[in-house]
Amino acid sequence: MAPSIVKSIEAMGTHYACTDNASGVKTWEFTRTNLRGSFDSRIMVKPMHEDCSKSKRGKPEWHPSPPYLVIECSIPKAFNGHNVYGVIEDLQEASERLRQLLQVLLCVPLPHSENWTVQRVDWAENFQLPHQAVQEFFEGIYHVAFPRRKMQKYGNESIFTPGTTTTIKLYHKGPEFEKNDRKRLYVVLRGLFQKNRPKDAPPEWADRQASRKVTALQRLANCRLRAEVEIHAEKLDYNFGHKPKVREITTAYLQEVFDQEIKRLLREGKGAVQIVRSSLAVRDRLDLRYSPELAGLLHGFWMGLAMHGEDDMKKRSTRPTFYRRRKQLIDVGVSWLATDQQLIERQGQMLPPDFSPVRENARRCHCLVRERPALDFERGLLQLAA
Repeated sequence: MAPSIVKSIEAMGTHYACTDNASGVKTWEFTRTNLRGSFDSRIMVKPMHEDCSKSKRGKPEWHPSPPYLVIECSIPKAFNGHNVYGVIEDLQEASERLRQLLQVLLCVPLPHSENWTVQRVDWAENFQLPHQAVQEFFEGIYHVAFPRRKMQKYGNESIFTPGTTTTIKLYHKGPEFEKNDRKRLYVVLRGLFQKNRPKDAPPEWADRQASRKVTALQRLANCRLRAEVEIHAEKLDYNFGHKPKVREITTAYLQEVFDQEIKRLLREGKGAVQIVRSSLAVRDRLDLRYSPELAGLLHGFWMGLAMHGEDDMKKRSTRPTFYRRRKQLIDVGVSWLATDQQLIERQGQMLPPDFSPVRENARRCHCLVRERPALDFERGLLQLAA
């Protein structure tokens, strides 16, 4: 980008630096500009004069480069203030809308978004389930494991699988919304309603309206299970053979990566085979597909996976036997997550037996939440979202 544009953006931001007092050498410095999108959501803009590349040993090395900008934000939050409704499916359209918003906020022209380089992009899906069913889902996948990654589990609310190429997150949207977005949205909505309060309205009208809107969003979030896959620069560079531009990343590519990563995590991916997870259904499926002797062995192996998890069963089997039997279960659509054996002590189970957080599931959210704008007086701030 033109140095003059980058310099004007730096003037709007905050400069950070670290200096070694003993030697007087400045170890690092950077400038960051935090912008406010719709409903006070944050957009980070970082002017850069250095670029990073890998050495022959695979270590990152920084070197001087022409000036450019690093932009990071949640696009749904930048426009809607939250991501309870879902995501924007077309990356090209979303990026161009973001460029137009940034030009207004920064008061500078920016190059067309189709030529922007993508360093990270997330794909997310929302699934509609009763509140108790979401908790049961996380209870049922307590023993889930991912190859060569350390799982981070937070009670009955979320699991987090960080990696160098991708990161997978499954979480209950209700607690996350209450912790991170609810208070901020209430304050902003209250100000908007106060600004547009009818002349004859009582003084507490704006508070009641804002509380009503936020409560409705919280009620919606409480029945949402959200699955996210972060695609990092390492995977993007490997898949495309270079640093991809916005115009090169299609919806089909993002959905394919999402499907692959969820399948690697849960062993339940896209396909025509209906997933079974209850003991009797698993027994019948194995009897139908395998010989009686093999079906009996696999059913016992399935019971061990469901009750004790993959790590425990690896210790009780040889490596070839474990992976062979696990593959035989996966091939015929048998799952050992969220089974009736894990939830046997719970009365009134709410989790549907056929549920899995994959795009082919019938509980995936894919339609409009409402048909008319939520805020008629500021049309366009709270956009409709799929």
